[in-house]
Amino acid sequence: MSAPARGGYRVSRRLPGRGVTQRPTWTLLLMANHVRTRWESVVVRGPRSSSSPSISRWWTRMRAVGRVRAVGRRDNPPGRHRRPADGVSGIIDRLTGRSSRGDAGPGPSFGDAAVDSGEIGSEQSTGVQASGRPKRWRRRNVIIASTAAVLMLMGIGLVAGTYYFDSVDLPPDLQMYESTTIFYADRQTPMARIGEENRTVVTLDKVPKHVQQAVVATEDMTFYTNDGVDYTSIARAAWNNFTGGERQGASTISQQYARKLADLKGISYARKVREAVIATKLNEKYDKDKILELYLNAVYFGRHAYGIEAAAQAYFGKPVNSLTVAEGMVLAGLIKDPEGSDPKKGSPYDPTRNPDSAKERFHNYIKPNMVQLGYLTQQAADELKYPDNVIKVDPVVDSRLRAQWGLDKPEGLIVHHVMDELSKINGPDGRPRFSTDEIRNGGLQIYTTVAKPMQDAALKYASGATADSPLFGQPPNLQGALVAVEPGTGRVRAYYGGSQGDGSDYAGWYADPVLSDGKPVEFGAHPPASSFKVYTLAAGLINGYSIDSHWDSTSPKDFPRSHRITGQKPGPVKNNDGGSADCETWCTLVEATEKSLNTPYFALAEEVGWPKVLEVARAAGIRSMWHPEKGRLDLATKNPSEFGFSTELGIGQFPVTVLDHANGMATFAARGKAASVHFVQEVHKKGQRVYGETINPKQIPGFTDAMADNVTYALSKVAAATASDMNGRPAAGKTGTWQLRDTSDNAHTWMVGFTPPGRDKTKTPGLAAAVWIGNKNDEQKLVNNNGQRLFGATMAAPVWRKFMNAALNKTEKVQLPSQPRPGGDLEGNGIPPARPGKDHGKDGDQGNTKPCKRPGPRCQSPAPGTR
Repeated sequence: MSAPARGGYRVSRRLPGRGVTQRPTWTLLLMANHVRTRWESVVVRGPRSSSSPSISRWWTRMRAVGRVRAVGRRDNPPGRHRRPADGVSGIIDRLTGRSSRGDAGPGPSFGDAAVDSGEIGSEQSTGVQASGRPKRWRRRNVIIASTAAVLMLMGIGLVAGTYYFDSVDLPPDLQMYESTTIFYADRQTPMARIGEENRTVVTLDKVPKHVQQAVVATEDMTFYTNDGVDYTSIARAAWNNFTGGERQGASTISQQYARKLADLKGISYARKVREAVIATKLNEKYDKDKILELYLNAVYFGRHAYGIEAAAQAYFGKPVNSLTVAEGMVLAGLIKDPEGSDPKKGSPYDPTRNPDSAKERFHNYIKPNMVQLGYLTQQAADELKYPDNVIKVDPVVDSRLRAQWGLDKPEGLIVHHVMDELSKINGPDGRPRFSTDEIRNGGLQIYTTVAKPMQDAALKYASGATADSPLFGQPPNLQGALVAVEPGTGRVRAYYGGSQGDGSDYAGWYADPVLSDGKPVEFGAHPPASSFKVYTLAAGLINGYSIDSHWDSTSPKDFPRSHRITGQKPGPVKNNDGGSADCETWCTLVEATEKSLNTPYFALAEEVGWPKVLEVARAAGIRSMWHPEKGRLDLATKNPSEFGFSTELGIGQFPVTVLDHANGMATFAARGKAASVHFVQEVHKKGQRVYGETINPKQIPGFTDAMADNVTYALSKVAAATASDMNGRPAAGKTGTWQLRDTSDNAHTWMVGFTPPGRDKTKTPGLAAAVWIGNKNDEQKLVNNNGQRLFGATMAAPVWRKFMNAALNKTEKVQLPSQPRPGGDLEGNGIPPARPGKDHGKDGDQGNTKPCKRPGPRCQSPAPGTR
């Protein structure tokens, strides 16, 4: 090691063999090490001399430098210590005014223990006490060495502190998860909430000033004057901790937010230092109002409430901007310990669980602080009463206080459909408008189309949970589903698909990527049976047949073109009761609809062609249909003829959902104007509307108002829709019953129908609904509690009527068409009854004689003089 230059020292030098320049910090470390060595040489081991001092003088000297206890246990024989090597010692020599070994100087070296051989030798030879000069030198050396050590340690600390301060980066802004709330159509009643944290971020201007002041007075009285760290509080807390008092943290509001921002955990001095650095940097970046805003939105208040807005709702059931002074003080008092050490006991400052300690903090801590800071006058503080309107709930039990609730109830299925719908909405650039994370944790307010009174009615009558429901007390295998849709808008007004939101959905299917894995949940598809004949009827009218056309209701009946032949599976087509209707071979479509006859409608579907029936159903709102081999088919993806169905489609063999069927009925209620069915009306974020529903109804191609009125007229003749319990309200509907495999029992029952809109659609928008009743699990025969077989008219229809009455109770009763309107002139395959003395034309294809208004695909012109 090379000697330092005269009159100073090098702050950088080359390390031997490395070629690397030393930094000042390394030099300071060398200096500190040399100081320690000199200290031990001068103070602990004593000066070099020819003989050891006496024991008493040794202890006297040691007491002078405060090393009595340490030195008393050490052996210090004379002549053991060597003079420290030159090098860094030269730096100390120059600092003390001495030259290092070999240099001339005014006084002895800092490292020299022998200062005057004559004096020491005289002292040793005569036994007389040495002069005070060596003592003064040694005392001076101790003071200088101590001062140098302190200065160097301060330098090291300054360098290290500066390096540490610069090395601690300010973390990115805290990602505050906000819960998303789903509301009913009234925009006030919450249906459910989703998200990881129950939080609603608000700006500081939404927080009353007195609430801000209460938090400052409770958590950080120097908030507006400190730079992020309150050093007085730190000193007080350190002294309290050192003297054995209760451990204190002395954290300011900035430090508390810094801890949250950097996710600092545990209690340690290292964490406190890092916390203080981040708090200081926060105050350099933001003003006090912004820091307070961030803090109020981040801090936890207990009861699963993150942020001041969620806390106001959890404890007082009101928004933060409505809080009083006392209510704000109660919430501020919770911040210190929002949960408590025992979850069963809760926070010591929750007034509903520990009222005594909560009130003590309110009156004896927060109030005086508010007065001290000038936020309250003493008189106002004395008059301030503890609020008695805190909501009494158990946060352990009450699910409404959790970040996520409502999904386990029947409305949970609605939420899944909402998530599915939102995830499929695209923005102008063609990409998804909402990410899954934004939907769940973005603090959205989702306003659905579901009306709370109608939803309550659906639950009441379709669940069987109340005595008013026709399903009440029935066999446990029975399961109901009900969906109501507003005509002309496609808004789902009620949806009941099952009692468990996280269970099977018997009314529809969804693919929810937000709360689930995004895979389709397909349990809500059921054969619609005769209820699907509405679409077959509409297809017949579009293709030239009249509702007055006549059809053969003979049962069983062969249809060779559709491979329904006696003796070959699946055999001939039969009516529900197995026999022919009273109209026998001469039934109009109105009669066939009223009596739910299969053979006339199978013939109509065969004549029109099942692809055209499917085309009408698709245009009306049927989006999916299940094929026995291909599973669910999206009807929008192909030409109807390419799906591979058969004529049985016309009488409802292939499953559809209750949701789609209800929307199809809403289309007919709107006279053929089909709107996309949907659950989401609007989405808001931070008070701004970010999405709104699009209503763009499209007319079924070729379906006129006259045809719509004729469909309504035919459906109004169905007894199940016009029973006395409708209280005189006109309605149009259709029942459906599908058998259990090849047995005579039934497995699926339906009732679908509507009431059309009134003249003022805002007051009387009309309503369409579909009800299905079947089995919860594996298909088995449907019977009531008396063992009687169930049909659409005996169970589904009563549920439908009760719901419609309740849902439309206060609306206008709209009249339906009283007579059919002129339509097409094609005839069906009906055979008119013989008249005495009359002959009839003969249909060579079917062997059926019938009159024809004009020749059709299944009709020949009658012979002259006939009819």
